Formats: sequence, structure tokens, C-alpha cells
Amino acid sequence: MAEPASAAPGGYLVPRDTLVVRGPHRKTWLDGLLTCAVAEVIPGTARYGLLLTKQGKIVSDVFLADSGTELLVGVAPGRGPAVYELLDRYLVMEDAELVVPAAAPAWLLCVGAEAQPQALAFGALGLRDLSASLLVVEAAPAGALGAASSAALLAQHGFGEFGTDFGERDNPHEASLDRVAVSWTKGCYLGQEVVCMQDMRGKVKRRLVALAGDAGLLPAPPPGSAFPSVVGGSGEAVGQVTSVHPSPGGACLLASVASSALESLGQLSVQGRPVRVVTSPGP
Repeated sequence: MAEPASAAPGGYLVPRDTLVVRGPHRKTWLDGLLTCAVAEVIPGTARYGLLLTKQGKIVSDVFLADSGTELLVGVAPGRGPAVYELLDRYLVMEDAELVVPAAAPAWLLCVGAEAQPQALAFGALGLRDLSASLLVVEAAPAGALGAASSAALLAQHGFGEFGTDFGERDNPHEASLDRVAVSWTKGCYLGQEVVCMQDMRGKVKRRLVALAGDAGLLPAPPPGSAFPSVVGGSGEAVGQVTSVHPSPGGACLLASVASSALESLGQLSVQGRPVRVVTSPGP
């Protein structure tokens, strides 16, 4: 889907809890824990990855940037303490230090932006067909678009929010992050054996996908209300909507849908209105 025309000015503010990793072993240590290729992150590049349990379930999604002297780790809002506790358990003999910064920085996705000298870190970040850069600054600029806008932008490219569209009960394949947040060429990481076994089996019961629908599906249900089901061609429920966002063409819905319904390529609908899959579970 096309990126909104308002994408560049100020960037999109992405709510994140921030951890900082310092020390000579910061990359090799963290590379053994996150699903992305931490060792490849240098100033000017960034990565999107996951922290998993030993059972391969998602603890948080992670944005990773390199300031040149330390790694900035942006985790889902509210997940900072849980991520810190888990990572700290694996910090034993390494010459690395895990800290919570005294002042939390702001994380922004910038579409079509160039490196900014005042940034704490700045790196190119490829997310499916969204070509963006990750910018970490001391405070969000006045022109930054808010969290709802960033969620809508990411949703249009098939990325959900932890705690809303996917969470601790999901593995990378169920969240459709197995080909964008997982490196299949790096060494071991926490939960790797389970993830690899899932990939070799090649079957997953459900996938998070982005669905395009008309504006009649807006607005999103009010807080506390149930989201509607995704209905297949024979009238049976085949999935559950997890969030609804405005998009240039009407509405973008994220939904967890049965893989069998996605493979059949049958007609899908939500609240009697037709929807179509706009992001595949792949890259």
C-alpha cells in the first residue's frame, strides 16, 4: 500500500520503553538473545527483532539502534521491566552492562528522512515494503505524528502492536514476524530451537494479516468493546479482528486469521463488508 503523503515531516512517534547496553561485549551478548542480527547493527543501520522465551513465545518486539558507543533497545511500552529482568538473568561473565536510562528518549519512524546530527542514533530500517529510518532523539520534535498515526502506518504494512495484535501467547510465525524480525543465518538465540522446529513443520494454525476494507468499517470499536470476527465465504468465523485503523483507501484492519482460510483464497468479510488480504505472511 502507498505510504501517506504526510509521512516525512517530524516522523512518526513510536511508543517504546528504552534499555541501553554498554561495554565491549554488548553486541555478541545481545546477539545470543534477540532474533535479529545484532552483530550487523552499526551506526547508520537499525534492526527490528524479537525477544522470546525458551518456549519461543514473544516477550516483546524490539527496535535496535547503535549510537556508536552503546546499543539502544526500544521495547513495547510497559514491557521494559519484564525485558530487563529476563535479559539480566543472562548477563553473567560478559563484559556488558544493561541499564535503564535516566531520561527516556523518543523513538521515531521517518519515511524518506536523512540522518540528523542531533540524534542519539539513526539507522535505515527495512520493514517489508516500508522503507523507513529509525531515529532516536532526546525528545520528540514538535512536528512528530502521534502513536495512533504510527500504529496506522505500521498496520498498513502488516505490523501489529504488542499487547494489541499479538502478545505473549504468540510465536513469531503466528504474529507473521518470522521473515522480518528473525534472522535465519545468524547463530543461536533464545527460543531458536522452537522457532526452527515450527518453520520446518511449515504449518501454523493462524496468522496475523492486514485486511483492506471500506470506510464503513471505521471507527474502531470503543475501548473495552469486542472486535468483530472475520467471516469466510461459507459464513463461518475464520478469524478475529485485533485493531482497526484509517488508511488512504478506507480502513485497514489487523486480524488473526486461520491459515486454512488464507490458503483457500476465499472471500472474507467483516460485519458483512468484504475485505481483502493486503499483506501476506511472508517478507
